[in-house]
Amino acid sequence: ERQGHPMATTPTTRVTELARTHRLDIDTATYPAINYQQLMGVEEAKLLEELRTEDDEVYDDTGAMREEVTGYNWRVEVKIAWSTNLQGSAIDAVQAFLRTQFKALRTSSAGNAEFGIRWYNREGLDDGESHEGRCYVKSWAPSGGKGRKTIDIVLQGQGQITDITNPAGSLTPTVTSIAPTTGSTAGDDQVVNIYGQHFKPNGTASVTAVGFGANPATDYTVVSDSHIVAIPPAGLAGTVQVQVTTTTGTNTDTTADDYTYA
Repeated sequence: ERQGHPMATTPTTRVTELARTHRLDIDTATYPAINYQQLMGVEEAKLLEELRTEDDEVYDDTGAMREEVTGYNWRVEVKIAWSTNLQGSAIDAVQAFLRTQFKALRTSSAGNAEFGIRWYNREGLDDGESHEGRCYVKSWAPSGGKGRKTIDIVLQGQGQITDITNPAGSLTPTVTSIAPTTGSTAGDDQVVNIYGQHFKPNGTASVTAVGFGANPATDYTVVSDSHIVAIPPAGLAGTVQVQVTTTTGTNTDTTADDYTYA
């Protein structure tokens, strides 16, 4: 046995398997724009779907319970490690967004501050557990004590939760919205926000071109996997497709990527 060298120990993991295998994205844009960003620092996460029932027992059941299903509700329970940037001067942007959403409901009676979320297998596996819906921050519970700070959060579903194709199943870029959607034929007069996905998969920018119809953008910056800012070139009056090309391919043309020169 070696002397003076303590044996290595295996660190205790705090991350649940669901947190390892599944990813939770938060839509931080103002509707109808869409800007999904990954919630970082997730240690525990679970999606709960529950049937809503009411008593349906009749005399003939002789005391045995009977229930009728009248609907369902859903929520995501998640524990995050409260995170800052490397300088410790700012909170992670998505975590700060959730905190702001919760605080808005404490001080306003104008209704729930709803936003979109996506839940899916981060490896692209089609496991039947890829979902999308709208929710609000129902509870926000910081940890006590003097140790590392964690937050227990409940994201309460509002309305339906729908099955979606796993966004990680294909890395071909998609454009879900742009803002603004119109500009002058002279170009170079404004910054256009392009929202979608697979612009920067796995943290590596793979965008090779951004075009407005047949003309390349004057300039563009890949902000995140779901956000590009671009300066449109000059163009003829009419509607063109905003095209994002990566090493994997180019987004399919939909009305969501229409930009109109006027």
